[in-house]
Amino acid sequence: MADKQIKIDPEGVRAFGASLQSYVDKDIAPTTDFVTYQLQSYGAFGIRSASPAVQDAAVQYWLVMSEAVSFLSTLSHNTGAMARTAKEIVTTYLDADVDSAGFLGAVEGGAAMELTASEQAAYRAKQILNRDDLVEERRDVHDGGA
Repeated sequence: MADKQIKIDPEGVRAFGASLQSYVDKDIAPTTDFVTYQLQSYGAFGIRSASPAVQDAAVQYWLVMSEAVSFLSTLSHNTGAMARTAKEIVTTYLDADVDSAGFLGAVEGGAAMELTASEQAAYRAKQILNRDDLVEERRDVHDGGA
């Protein structure tokens, strides 16, 4: 599991998000505004025509134009949302990177402390064993010599 990592290029993702936002600001939003203005500014040609075919064509035209405006508005919204999401991904990634580094440091620090405590306990146990061996040796010497 240690070899599995998620890596991103924060600057690349930021640039991608900025490029999307620029596209929305410079192209999509102004085009949506222009088409909407054109659609709403001029009378519905052919609606009052005596010809039913012209009236039907006019109705179809306005329906298609309304769908185009709706599409452009949705495109503008979704592209802007993607740009904001790219920015949030970078922020979240960098925050998680800092958090995980802090967590890893705490784990490593805790492990080092535990290792030190274990080493100290092993040293104390060895001292006790050595002391017990010394006591036993002295008993043998004293008991054997008496």
